[in-house]
Amino acid sequence: MSLLAIELNDTGIMAATGEPAVLLEIDDAHRQSPGFALPEKNSLLVGRAAAGKAHLFPRQILNRFWDQLNAEPLETPGARNLQNNAEVAYHHLARIWEHVQQRCTEAVVTVPSFYDRQQLGLILGMAQEMAMPLTGFLPQALAASATAYPGKMLLHLDIHLHRTEIVYLKQAQQLTIADSQSASDKGLIYLYRQWVEAIAKEFVRTTRFDPFHQAASEQDLYNRLPQVLAQLQEHPAVKLEISSGGALHSVAVTRDWIVDQARSFYEETVRLIESLRKMHGKSDQPVVLQLTHRFSRLPGCRQALAAVKDCQIAELNPGAGACGILAIWDRLRDDSHNSGVSFFTSRPWQADDSVKTPARPAKRPDQKRPTHVLYGSIAYPLTDRRLIVGMKNDDGRNVLQIADSNAGAVPGYCAIWLDGDDVVLESYSGRTTFVDETRVIGRMVLNCGQIIRIGIPGEQLQMIACLNRHET
Repeated sequence: MSLLAIELNDTGIMAATGEPAVLLEIDDAHRQSPGFALPEKNSLLVGRAAAGKAHLFPRQILNRFWDQLNAEPLETPGARNLQNNAEVAYHHLARIWEHVQQRCTEAVVTVPSFYDRQQLGLILGMAQEMAMPLTGFLPQALAASATAYPGKMLLHLDIHLHRTEIVYLKQAQQLTIADSQSASDKGLIYLYRQWVEAIAKEFVRTTRFDPFHQAASEQDLYNRLPQVLAQLQEHPAVKLEISSGGALHSVAVTRDWIVDQARSFYEETVRLIESLRKMHGKSDQPVVLQLTHRFSRLPGCRQALAAVKDCQIAELNPGAGACGILAIWDRLRDDSHNSGVSFFTSRPWQADDSVKTPARPAKRPDQKRPTHVLYGSIAYPLTDRRLIVGMKNDDGRNVLQIADSNAGAVPGYCAIWLDGDDVVLESYSGRTTFVDETRVIGRMVLNCGQIIRIGIPGEQLQMIACLNRHET
């Protein structure tokens, strides 16, 4: 039986299957399909095709159908052939299903935590209409959370097109959703608008060229923004160029400037976090902020969240919800007494039903803490920034590149970083990582001399300590 997991977030729906789990191409050659739809004369564009025309046809574009999933009549001009948001969502989901149905005999869906049972019923109706073998739902915050943090308050942060949501996850024998806070109309569309309007003003100020003067140049600016934001993760400034009327116009965009435009957004996020802590009497308890890839890639988010007292940040991989539900679905299904479609409001921990601390190997009194990871003849220094172990990728992350493709490694196979006084390894969901030939599920603390093997047959790395911490 082939299980397919769909992660439903309107900034980019994702799907995963397999063991180990892999993300699938669901929107032509892309692994994410954003929640946009554009009615045309005889068809409906959805996903990336619609998003690429959102600012060419601003009156016709639809992008709230997942956020406001309901059966109420649409009022948007140009959508006369579409009755409601649920019908638009159906067309988007059906398009994704076309790409993956041949690989699926059973499907499960992770949904935003703010969805109610009526909205789940609408998704179930869509699945039945397109003959999707849907068997269950799980909130994304639960599906993505595989690591326990005993003694700490666990908060899951995610961003959608039109809202930001913070979910409080209660850690016990089972992981459950205890509460949540949302910032409505403060999602990715809001942030993009803030950034694009500020960049457009800078173009006018420095070049007299106004990207908003024509829809084509406005759309071009929106299309280029994701790449600019990705580059600013690694560089303090980038040059943004737009061609119009045979002329090339450019401005310098700095990371500090972009972060400043999002200051009110981050302040609101911190306020919501502190509100949740106060409401649940956790103001003095350390907190773990679990960030989806959608949130962690926002420029300046880590610095802004540092304003939260006693805060630890944990970044999730892309598709953590979809891959996470694949890892635990057999156990969820075995525990369910429902023969139909199940909606789970709690989940077991990955290894067993108890909250566990990260594995900590015995340490000799004279043993030094690792300072580097040795691979081949190169020692990679360890810092509080995650060192991602896997094949080369282009998303700008700190990467230890495995040279042998036969090792079975992929981007984001595991990560190693300095966490306070410990060096921590996290094996990402569905991956095969061994330390001294013991398989790692979740996280463990590393000692000097230990051997890490990733993949099958595998590549080996060794934890070492240099006399000079800054040696390479």
